[in-house]
Amino acid sequence: MGIPFRSIVTAAALVAAVITALGIATYAASSALPNRYVVEIHKFKFVPAVVKAAPGDTIVWINRDIVPHTATATNKATNKKWTSVTLKKGDQWQTVVRSDMPSAYYCRFHPAMKGRIQIVH
Repeated sequence: MGIPFRSIVTAAALVAAVITALGIATYAASSALPNRYVVEIHKFKFVPAVVKAAPGDTIVWINRDIVPHTATATNKATNKKWTSVTLKKGDQWQTVVRSDMPSAYYCRFHPAMKGRIQIVH
């Protein structure tokens, strides 16, 4: 005697449902929206000093001090260098994280001010 047809149809429907659910979960995980992080420049410091971000995420710097600042990559390589505009009080600037971008940065006007982007994958 074989397996009843109804059992085969039920099992096939269950397998299809599981495959569909797994496919949706995989799609949802792979299509997650990028994150947005804010670094405040306050009392001559980048706050937070280290931001953990993935490629595609956006980091925004906002100057809360009364003097101008920048966020400038410490790597001088021409094709990987990045720098903000001069940020006056209340100004902001943003960049999108790339996997190959220099992660350490400082303020051109105040070189003791340092920050870092920890790029996670």
